[in-house]
Amino acid sequence: MDKKYENFKLNAIVLGNKLINIISLHEHMVIELTESPTTGYSWHYTTSDPSIIILEEKVIYDFNKPNILGGSKQIIWKFKCLNCGECKITFSYYKSWKKESCFLDELTYIIKVQ
Repeated sequence: MDKKYENFKLNAIVLGNKLINIISLHEHMVIELTESPTTGYSWHYTTSDPSIIILEEKVIYDFNKPNILGGSKQIIWKFKCLNCGECKITFSYYKSWKKESCFLDELTYIIKVQ
């Protein structure tokens, strides 16, 4: 794997979906998903309480060989816990022009900051 890719995830907790992720205040968390931009589908997220967590950075990694059509990309979102409490991050996989009503997949991450 790419050194920059591995370093980006250092010192951050990888969140599990469909679990209650217990995180300490001011801790960093990462969510990593794969998307295929050539299909028109991409991941979009919402948080139930933006006062508890904030997105610090989103990075896209392309591990495909050059000139490969239709390859997928790794997307990593790095969040930081701002306040104690509980919230959800919901990721929906849909074509941006069709909006969230026509999603292909949906993942929910529950975060409890203490």
